[in-house]
Amino acid sequence: MTTTEQTTSAPAKGILMTERAAQQAKAMLEKRGTPDAAIRIGVATNGCSGFSYKLEYADTLDEGDQEFIHHGVRVVVDGKSLLFIGGTEVDFVTENFKSGFRFGNPNEKERCGCGESFKV
Repeated sequence: MTTTEQTTSAPAKGILMTERAAQQAKAMLEKRGTPDAAIRIGVATNGCSGFSYKLEYADTLDEGDQEFIHHGVRVVVDGKSLLFIGGTEVDFVTENFKSGFRFGNPNEKERCGCGESFKV
């Protein structure tokens, strides 16, 4: 496992979590009662474009995981997912009647019409 502290920009192969996204992640971890756990970001083969993003809690780390720390939040990504989402910026947005995490992935070649999946 490799740990990288990043607070300003995503390394070419890393992940950046904005301060707004980190605040939301912290609140979710605290509400769950596991403030020291990490947030796991990955991809799944899914949707009409091939891949979808997944976010889940990471109570433990797996072999090959890379860990990034942003604004005090631990973000964990497995090596396979990092190939597809390296350089991604994760933000938390609120628009009209919905809010959620938004992924700015420089590797995306196209996104499906509903915005739920992407191609690299």
